[in-house]
Amino acid sequence: MPHVALVAGASGLIGRRIAAHLAARGWDVIGVSRTPPSGSAQRQIAADLADAADTRAKLAGLSEVTHVFYAARYDHPEGAVENEVANTAMLRNLLDAIASGDSHLVHVNLVHGTKYYGHPGPIPAPVAEESPRGAGATFYFAQEDLVRAGASTHGWTWSIARPHIFCDPAADNPRSISLAIAVLAAIQRELEQPLFFPGSEQCFASRTQFTDLALLARALEWMATEPRCANQAFNVVNGDYPRWSDLWPQIARLLGVEAGAPRALRLAQYMSDKTPVWEAIVARHRLRRIALDRIALWEYGDYVFRPEWDIISAMDKARRRGFHERADSLDMFARVFTAYREQRIIP
Repeated sequence: MPHVALVAGASGLIGRRIAAHLAARGWDVIGVSRTPPSGSAQRQIAADLADAADTRAKLAGLSEVTHVFYAARYDHPEGAVENEVANTAMLRNLLDAIASGDSHLVHVNLVHGTKYYGHPGPIPAPVAEESPRGAGATFYFAQEDLVRAGASTHGWTWSIARPHIFCDPAADNPRSISLAIAVLAAIQRELEQPLFFPGSEQCFASRTQFTDLALLARALEWMATEPRCANQAFNVVNGDYPRWSDLWPQIARLLGVEAGAPRALRLAQYMSDKTPVWEAIVARHRLRRIALDRIALWEYGDYVFRPEWDIISAMDKARRRGFHERADSLDMFARVFTAYREQRIIP
């Protein structure tokens, strides 16, 4: 039987990357989102997963779907606790529609993250998938319980991916640390100032981790098709765990600016008066005209540069089951910055 993937959240960075990867691998792909991406090569369905009736009306006839890749999120402001009830209801609405009748569904994959292990605050490093659920509030637990129960009832299997800070060449999603860094570097170069690190000395000295979305897409296909991954969760990170202090000078070099020292400040506040600087950069280099307060979510940057402890997710479990792919984080940033320049996002 051919693989037919339903990708929920297909308009987001993760969803688009999953859909494109699976289609390139020969899967039949159906994307679902409230506002389908324009120009997509895959079949797209506009559906509001928060609306049970709309979800059933749009998806109930898709009995051919064999795999669900769930990367949808209920909208939330940066820094706010994500709504557990709404996020769980969205997943339930989709599964209720897809798993009814003569469904051919065999596997459900969820894309979660390292908040599973505790947030905010330091957690033991490295964290493994068998680590207990963290104390912080997250919808991950309720969604995991939902797919566990559904698997028992309907007979399909499940898997969960736990990536960390992800990077991607797409420049139309402001919740992107690579975009925030690239635009900050452009402004600092215009001001003839170094690219300061927008975090504390402790954060600067800490290890961090990233997830290349191309790597994540390959890992998700592996989870969904490898029998040894059935009913399991897996960390998915690049695997090199650099210290910010080692990575920052190399990032600055890629962006053509001198690396500076840590400055524990809020990017959202720092950028509040930089619009004239950015507009001058855009005009002189003939960049795409995107407002400074829209091109990057500066509050997200503040979130990324806040931890003052090592963040390391063990990849041993995936390695033991056959997934040995890695990504070099500096190479990832180089590719992403090159893509931004090609799209006329940065000079």
